[in-house]
Amino acid sequence: MVFYKKFNLSRLVENLSKSLDLILNGSPSNHALRVSFICILISYQMNFKLNERINLYLAGLLHDIGAVERETQLLLEYDKRDCVDLQRHAIVGYEILKKIPLFEEIALIVKDHHNPASNNLLSRIIYFADEVEVLLRRENLFEPKTLKAKIYPLYKNRPMFSDILDAFVEVIRNDAFFIMLSNVEEIKKYFVSHVEEKIVSVDAELFNRLAKSIAESFIDKKSKFTLTHSSDVAKTALAIARQVGLSNKDCKTIETAGFLHDIGKLFVPKSILEYPGKLSGNDWLRMKSHVYYTYSFLNQMELDEDIIHIASSHHEYLDGSGYPFGLNRNDLSTGAQILTVADIYSALRQKRPYRSNSFSHQEALEVLIGMANKGKINRDFIKAIPSDVLDI
Repeated sequence: MVFYKKFNLSRLVENLSKSLDLILNGSPSNHALRVSFICILISYQMNFKLNERINLYLAGLLHDIGAVERETQLLLEYDKRDCVDLQRHAIVGYEILKKIPLFEEIALIVKDHHNPASNNLLSRIIYFADEVEVLLRRENLFEPKTLKAKIYPLYKNRPMFSDILDAFVEVIRNDAFFIMLSNVEEIKKYFVSHVEEKIVSVDAELFNRLAKSIAESFIDKKSKFTLTHSSDVAKTALAIARQVGLSNKDCKTIETAGFLHDIGKLFVPKSILEYPGKLSGNDWLRMKSHVYYTYSFLNQMELDEDIIHIASSHHEYLDGSGYPFGLNRNDLSTGAQILTVADIYSALRQKRPYRSNSFSHQEALEVLIGMANKGKINRDFIKAIPSDVLDI
């Protein structure tokens, strides 16, 4: 039997874009959000079809995914963009996105978003919107005629931008454009009423591959200490689930939750994730918040409740002493209990910023058994961990 799942692809992309903005700029620049806003306004003037508008919106949100921290600030400074190999980060973004199931169309748009001669109209619109947003950022313009006087000479003799330019001139004919562009909350309200959500239906196998790609391309790359962590957790949890005789469907669900369990870390500062000591106070709360953000993120994607529960309960304990919800053995499913054991085991087998050594299989088991003796985790699932599960 094939099991199908529906989920909200738009929410996934929006949250990835938000987290990338925080990673690359330290504090939100809202550049991608503003670029997407300009793109969608133009697309309405040009009477785009629904699917084209949605893909343009999503590609706009992820158009700078290939940029690295060192160059990102330069991308937002109009006079310094010549110092950056713009096409290189577009290609890097394409290489990242094309490997992710369901992101292939977005990848092709991102690939050419710094190529003004591209045959892809959606790429050229992002090129135009990107240039306009950065110019507005520098010039601090608030008046339609002034902006038109700046933009029109740059594009009036470029035939491939003729329709885009005409549409944009129509977009900025009144003050509403400037009012909305300067207010992120108004942009979000506009998107809610003008950009249809992309809800997709996929089988469990395809969604599992999507989850794995998100883990490898985004979650685990957040820190050098977690380059394989999500995959290790998923692999360990799957091995335990099979060992204790769960169904194929349950095994696949647990593995998928393992890939996604740390997606909330995208919203935790790298300085917290890589702090070389014991966190306390607000810093410790911010670290613990990653589990809540996993819960929130996956809820917004409208995933099955079992995946959300398993993924967001990996720091909950049987005695109720875990976080973020203080669940206990009566609240935690078998899958959630398995993932908790798998997460602890996988973390012990890797180095961490607060400890330079990694544990052997036997050493990790001893730690886990000690926790089981205190009533925190299930001893049966510890016994089910194969000695060669991580092949370290």
